[in-house]
Amino acid sequence: MKHVLCALQEPNEVLLNHIYEFGRQHGWSVECCGEKIPRRWFGDGVLSDYLTQKELSVIDRFEQTPVVSRILLPRRNIRTVRPDTERIASMIADYFIDKGVTRFVTTPPNVPASMLDGKPRHIQTALKLALAERNFALIQPKFSFDVELQKDYRRGSEKLRDFFSSIERPFALILPSPRRLALVYRILDDLGMRVPEEVAVMVNTDNPMITENAAVPTSCISGEFGELASKMVELLERMMAGEPVPERMVYSTSAGVISRRSTDTLAVADLRLARAVSFFLQNYMNLIGVEDAAGVAGVSRGMLIRLFRNHFGKSPSRFLLEIRLNQIRHLLDSTDLTLAEIARRCGYGSDMALSLAFRRETGIPPGEYRNSRRHMEP
Repeated sequence: MKHVLCALQEPNEVLLNHIYEFGRQHGWSVECCGEKIPRRWFGDGVLSDYLTQKELSVIDRFEQTPVVSRILLPRRNIRTVRPDTERIASMIADYFIDKGVTRFVTTPPNVPASMLDGKPRHIQTALKLALAERNFALIQPKFSFDVELQKDYRRGSEKLRDFFSSIERPFALILPSPRRLALVYRILDDLGMRVPEEVAVMVNTDNPMITENAAVPTSCISGEFGELASKMVELLERMMAGEPVPERMVYSTSAGVISRRSTDTLAVADLRLARAVSFFLQNYMNLIGVEDAAGVAGVSRGMLIRLFRNHFGKSPSRFLLEIRLNQIRHLLDSTDLTLAEIARRCGYGSDMALSLAFRRETGIPPGEYRNSRRHMEP
């Protein structure tokens, strides 16, 4: 039996479920300690999220103990699996831009913005860069939510209230973690700001217990923690078996966006365009096309194409395809549904049609994509 320590500052239900399931299948005894590691703990391996090397060094024979971390640079006994912040930020930006949103708000990182392996360390920094590439700005307060709230919860809440009041509506609010989601909804309610009509909210987590049971069911990022956990445990298993593992960063990313009521709105002034977009969002799972959307919008096919290109910079057929691909990735990542069933749920007449479309866009077949999300390359 291998003895594995989970030293997690922010334990996540999805992450822990994957770790325990893998451990049961591979003879692990998993021990969780939170962020406070028992001095001179000893065992076969460690899984950590945001603990520093100094905090981990209290482990007995630390330099000989395999460690998989989310933030430390790979070296000797340490390997790293971290989110691909650039891809996740691009996914968030495109999701809201496709809904016509032009104002974006987030919280600042608790530490200065920095790069790790050439990619932004924090999702806020990555989102700022992704929006700038698309000619949009990211609005951030000059104070840290967490620091102000820890010093004085009432005063911190009032500062957050003043910050939200100063922003022209509508806007999209992207929270990097679910920690302050309940407080955000409390303040928005106090201000009389309607969600999602005036403030569309998204949180960077895929924990359904939090997002589905929030004051407003909240849209979120899907699949990151599942892939993150799968790669972390496989990497640690290989290290504990004595297999030589390259000192390179391993990345995970999200499968897509799970839309819930908190973002169920469109910031599109043209009513014809809004009707077409709503039709696509609500009917992508059916066998529909551009002609159907044009009929709902009351315009010709050519006019609808011009409206989409002028507003979104893409054709309506491309807009519909991206909605479907987002859902396909989510279902491949989070379920064991057959390709035929996924095709039925995403508007394709057969699994062959889905496979051809998916491979044309991603360069790999759906089965290979699903396997890559659940297992590391050997």
